[in-house]
Amino acid sequence: MSGRSDLALIELASASDVGRVRSDNQDRDLLAPPLIAVADGMGGHLGGGTAAGMAVEALRGVGSTTDPTALLAALKEANRAIARAAADDPDLAGMGTTATAALLEGGILYLVHVGDSRAYLIRGGRIIQVTQDHSVVAEMVRRGALSANAADSHPARHVITRALGVDADIDIDALRVDLEAGDVVLLCTDGLSGPVADADILELVESAPTLEQAVEQLVQRANAAGGPDNVTVVLARVDAVTREAAATG
Repeated sequence: MSGRSDLALIELASASDVGRVRSDNQDRDLLAPPLIAVADGMGGHLGGGTAAGMAVEALRGVGSTTDPTALLAALKEANRAIARAAADDPDLAGMGTTATAALLEGGILYLVHVGDSRAYLIRGGRIIQVTQDHSVVAEMVRRGALSANAADSHPARHVITRALGVDADIDIDALRVDLEAGDVVLLCTDGLSGPVADADILELVESAPTLEQAVEQLVQRANAAGGPDNVTVVLARVDAVTREAAATG
């Protein structure tokens, strides 16, 4: 007799690439089921990668916990650690990073988010941007001062208003989303969401036989669109499994 069905993370993939313009990759990603994350560093050749790496390592440090408050605590500690490191080392001055992390616990997606790296939910033939960009242009759009179409080409579209390591106190968005069987969660840096339209992201994910192939194709599409920035993509799929399978998987 089969057990009760629960949702579980059944497929996971990531890919990252320097792009066609940058000389080094300052993006970092984390696959530590049930936790996934992306970070996009900024602040010079050395500083950006250092800041993004510190954010990812702080998240890795939460281990296998299913307590979403641990994600908030990890990012707040990363914020303090990045700021201290930047103050102590002139080569790291001005560094910071975005961070978007997701904890998939049963049928719930817990998200923490700072900056303009994004989390999307792909469900039933639709792609939904779950996080809000912390950027000058995105805030102008939310205030009604700029149209969404004009935002795509605005000269300040890459200027972010929040980043880890920049201020002593950081405002971190925390979100909760109820998941359904077959949902795909996508985390990405703006190297994907900038040059590749949401509709194209959806088409590539839904047409790929596996998430591993999907992340590779998404990186290829970003580079085909000019590869203006480092690009990093993480995909995670949840589906229904029996309670026994979830316990032994």
